[in-house]
Amino acid sequence: EKLYSPIAGPPGGFRCQLRVYPAGTGEARNAISAFVRVLPPEKNMQGWECKNVRCSIRVMSSIVGKEILKIRTHTFTPRDGRPGRPAQYGFHRLVSFQELTRGSGLLDGDSKVRVRASVSNLPFAKPRNALQIDLSAELQPVRILVPDGPPLIFDQRILVARSEYFQKMFAAECKEASTGVVDLRQDANASHQCVSAMLSFLLTKCLDPDVDLELALALHAIADKFCLRDLREAARCTLKDMLSEENVLHILHQVLDIGGHLEKLCWQMLQADGGLLVRQEDQLDAVIQQTPALAKKLILLGKRKMQKTS
Repeated sequence: EKLYSPIAGPPGGFRCQLRVYPAGTGEARNAISAFVRVLPPEKNMQGWECKNVRCSIRVMSSIVGKEILKIRTHTFTPRDGRPGRPAQYGFHRLVSFQELTRGSGLLDGDSKVRVRASVSNLPFAKPRNALQIDLSAELQPVRILVPDGPPLIFDQRILVARSEYFQKMFAAECKEASTGVVDLRQDANASHQCVSAMLSFLLTKCLDPDVDLELALALHAIADKFCLRDLREAARCTLKDMLSEENVLHILHQVLDIGGHLEKLCWQMLQADGGLLVRQEDQLDAVIQQTPALAKKLILLGKRKMQKTS
C-alpha cells in the first residue's frame, strides 16, 4: 500500500511528489518509508540532472506538535528510478513502528501521524513558448456572457492555447467562431466570480489563495468542462486542504466517480470514522435527492462496516 501527494511544481519545469509507504518497503519492514519523486518537464526527457536537491521529510503529530525530521541532499537523474518510472530518493526507514509506539508522542488519539515533505533547489526549466501564441497575429477579443454580471472580455488566442475545448470551438464552424461570443449563461458554475478566476488562472497559472469552498468546487467543475487540466489540479489541491468532516459529503458529491486523489481522501475519511455519517445526518436528505449514486455507495459502505463488526 502507498499514499502519494499531488504533483507540485511550476508548469513546464521540474516537479516533485511525496510517496509514503505506511507498512514500509521490501528493504525496511515495520517502518514507515517515504520518498520524493522528481519528474522532468517532459515525460521521456533524456540526460537531465538536478544537482544538490534538498529533500526534507517530516513525521508529525497532529496534536502535540512533536516531529521527526530527516534531510538529505541528492543529485537526481533518470538512473534513480526504475525503467519508465520517475526518479525517486528518500528513506526506507523514515521512522520505525517502535519509535512511534514507545512514548514518542507522534501518534494522535486515532493512531495517526502526518508525513510532509519540502523540496528545494530544483532547477527551473523555462517553458518553450508554453502558450504557443503568435503575437504578430491580430488581437481577437472574445465576449464571455455569464449569468450574474457584465460580459468578460478575453483574448481568444490564450483560450485556444490553454484549452483543447476552446481550440476545437474556434476551429470549427460554430457560432462562437463567427460571432466571437461564448454564452455561459445557462451554466450554473459559470458565475462572474468563477469565470474571472478561471481567466486569471489562464494568464498566471496561479490560483488565488483566498478561494473559498464553493468557488473551488465551481472551478473544479468548469475546469473539467473546458479541459483545463492544470486548473483542475489546482482546484483539487485547494479542496484537499479544505476537506473536513463538515464538508466531506458536499465535496464527494462534486467529485464522485472521477477516481482522483481527492475522491480517495473523501472515502478514506468516511471509512475511518464510523460515526461521521451519523453526525452529518442533516446532509443526507440532500445527498439522496441530488446524487442517488452517492447515496447508494454510502449505504453499501455502512453495510460493509456492519458486517465487519458483526
